[in-house]
Amino acid sequence: MKLSLIALSILALGAFRPAAAQENVLADIQNVASYDIRIDGFLLDKEREISIHAISSSDQARELYTAAWILNKQTREVVWKLRNASQRRYSRGLAEYDDRVVLPRGEYEVYFSAFPEWSEKVQSFGDLLDFLGDRIFHPGRSRREHRDLSLTIYGTGQRVGNEGVDQWHEQLRKSALVSLSSLWDNDYVRQGFVLERPMDLTLYALGEANEDGTYDYGWIIDTKTGKQVWHMTHWNSRHAGGAQKNRVVAETISLPAGTYAACFVTDDSHSYRDWNAPPPYDPAFWGITIRVKDESMKRFVKTFDYEGVHDQHLIVDLTRLRDDEYQSKAFTLHKPADVRVYALGEGRDGDMFDYGWIVDAKNRKKIWTMEYRETEHAGGDRKNRMVNTVLHLDKGSYIVYFVTDGSHSYRDWNAAPPFDPEHWGISLNAVSEGFAPKDVSAYEEREDKSVLARIVGVGDHERRRASFSLSKQSDIHIYALGEGRDGDMFDYAWIEDARTGRVVWEMTYRMTEHAGGARKNRVFDGTISLPEGKYIVLYETDDSHSFRDWNEDPPDDPGGWGVTLRLVREEYP
Repeated sequence: MKLSLIALSILALGAFRPAAAQENVLADIQNVASYDIRIDGFLLDKEREISIHAISSSDQARELYTAAWILNKQTREVVWKLRNASQRRYSRGLAEYDDRVVLPRGEYEVYFSAFPEWSEKVQSFGDLLDFLGDRIFHPGRSRREHRDLSLTIYGTGQRVGNEGVDQWHEQLRKSALVSLSSLWDNDYVRQGFVLERPMDLTLYALGEANEDGTYDYGWIIDTKTGKQVWHMTHWNSRHAGGAQKNRVVAETISLPAGTYAACFVTDDSHSYRDWNAPPPYDPAFWGITIRVKDESMKRFVKTFDYEGVHDQHLIVDLTRLRDDEYQSKAFTLHKPADVRVYALGEGRDGDMFDYGWIVDAKNRKKIWTMEYRETEHAGGDRKNRMVNTVLHLDKGSYIVYFVTDGSHSYRDWNAAPPFDPEHWGISLNAVSEGFAPKDVSAYEEREDKSVLARIVGVGDHERRRASFSLSKQSDIHIYALGEGRDGDMFDYAWIEDARTGRVVWEMTYRMTEHAGGARKNRVFDGTISLPEGKYIVLYETDDSHSFRDWNEDPPDDPGGWGVTLRLVREEYP
């Protein structure tokens, strides 16, 4: 017997059940196409039993993944799943399902989806050959199976249909404090809100994430400080139904009175109405929805248009960076401050290619770097990475760096751009309460009286020199980066007595330590004492692995490749 005749027989058997003849059709979904989600809905005036009849793929179907479920409209909880129903298998991967369930008074949404999901089911080379053989020799089989898919629900109640469910969704969005939902690919949406009093908020967010990262996700920030007060990750979410990458958060958070913004970003695939894998149980609310837990508190909240990053106390702006750039900006804080670091760059598989870092200008110690593991997806292609964090910086001088490689940068993207392309690079904003422009100033190392000599940013095949003099015996701090291996140095510094030419200090391998990155990156960071006199500091490189032309991983402070000498005095801490 052919498949279509079997399916018709199944439908005929279900149509003449005595119980069904006395009940209304509450939902009826037929002929579900591949990569399709069909929706219906019904309401019950009191607790009632409903009967469900479906034709779907059997548990052993390898290339046809189908699912059906019922959602409670108000709670968004799944109250029934097809996979829990009893099943009788039939040929060619189809099966008949029958079930009965008692539901309380309420409004219910019915879903049926059909998605090929062979990639998660092919576990061996033999499975792959079987799958390819089915596709080559039975190309119309899947189409026939889809034509016979169906779900019918019987009971005493009222059917509302697909349009009724759409109206329910719209009502739910309008009643929420914030609803950034039904989001598509490459979306970046945001909404500001003000809480005039402390209150509890319920968060409901659906997105895409796995153990390697988050791709469609939301967050909430305090707009005055720039600090994130909530963030959606793989680890604070749970499976949302369908593909394993579908994640959902449903929780309550407490926020003090203040001004906030909710944000949500999606990448370039797998989103509302354009799923590349089985959808979640609540596809229409892909995004974030926020509600006031106590409805009586709604009069103390209001919304406003939030435009994103606020640059009221901008300290550093190294943004809109193009290919092959190496930019830096130094500044001095005259008092401690909290500083928001906002950086967008390129990274993949644990490595960053366009990234920033911050060093202490006095000792060249790196105090922060844009590590891949600390970034989040920045929208568009998954290699777009973002950091939005707040650092506490002590009084002192700092240098901010950002470097880009030879591709994928501002206005020259080789893949989908991030949601905020104008900020490709790094920016720093002071977010401390009471911070004023006079609390920060530009820092010029050449104007730093403690610097005796500085030779940095040295490339291949270079030999540079600089002179300095001491009016009395003094302690000298030397910070030198170079290349060395197996006891020998290839890029290194030394100091000569200008009168005699005698070497008074030399950067040897044994006196250096690992400088981060490749093991051959070496650093000397120490103090020596020199008598009164005139001196020459020299730096020499070989033909490879130098500033901006690394043949292995660069050091933690690539901009310091070379040597810097400082006079150690109490007045120059």
